[in-house]
Amino acid sequence: MFHRPMLHAAQRGAVLQQLLLLRHPRRVDVTRTGLVTETVCMAHDPHDDLTVEALVAVALGGNPEGSEGWAAIYALQRRGGEAVLVAASALLHSRDPKARARGADILAQLEQPHDVRSRGADLLLALLREEQDAQVLQSLVLGLGHREDARVPGAISALKDHASARVRGAVLAGLLKAPDADTLPVLLAFAEDPDEGVRSLAMAHLRELSPDVDTPALRDLLLRRMEDTSPTIRAEAVLALACRKDARVLEPLRKALRRSRVRLEYVEAAGALGDASVLPALRALVGQREEDPPFTRALVEALAALEAEA
Repeated sequence: MFHRPMLHAAQRGAVLQQLLLLRHPRRVDVTRTGLVTETVCMAHDPHDDLTVEALVAVALGGNPEGSEGWAAIYALQRRGGEAVLVAASALLHSRDPKARARGADILAQLEQPHDVRSRGADLLLALLREEQDAQVLQSLVLGLGHREDARVPGAISALKDHASARVRGAVLAGLLKAPDADTLPVLLAFAEDPDEGVRSLAMAHLRELSPDVDTPALRDLLLRRMEDTSPTIRAEAVLALACRKDARVLEPLRKALRRSRVRLEYVEAAGALGDASVLPALRALVGQREEDPPFTRALVEALAALEAEA
């Protein structure tokens, strides 16, 4: 049996970089090698000594994606309470889009108490109905995506066709977090998005679905994505279909395995499909890319799976 490996480091990094571009408010860093680190603050955080007003000033200053601004936001979220709610609410009513976005970022994950969290969701939903700025909408949608609130999916779904790809990507991320979400229709819709980044996010989630998730609509979508302008999306579509034993990927797979540089996904797809006719192409790859452990491991697994069936 061929076991499809999880996303290797470079792919995880690419997907997580896309998520970071959507300004997902988590303490996550993607290193140059694609490894993920999450900051765990065990020692005393000096931001906790600042007043709410001082923390808001830090959050508003400098680069919107800078670590110092986000550190102030995390401190405000940890502190919570009425003073933080009032400060964030004031930001939501600012004429400055950056300030409104920061207000949404702060309210996204207030840690306590419950009544303040609930009122924060009310404020975010109210602004969502009238906001026009794409940066602010992105923060609002991502913030609401953290809420287990029955009102959120319907509210953010209204923006699924927004002109900004960043807003649409935020809608995708938010809908996938909804409790009891029916994720497949959501992913199928966003995998057709005109923006490559949004399609990539949807395809990354589709790829991680169990092969048991298998419908004609999904296979049709994957066939269309085999013609995508993105080489990564094309490869992921081939792999997803191969995991579902769809023979229509065989010819495209044979061509891909004969290229001068073969993508990892195509090697995985060869093992997953289980058609021994691609063995010669796989054997020709032995000894290549020895500096690439994920590729080498996938090749060994694919060869073992196919030779066992030959």
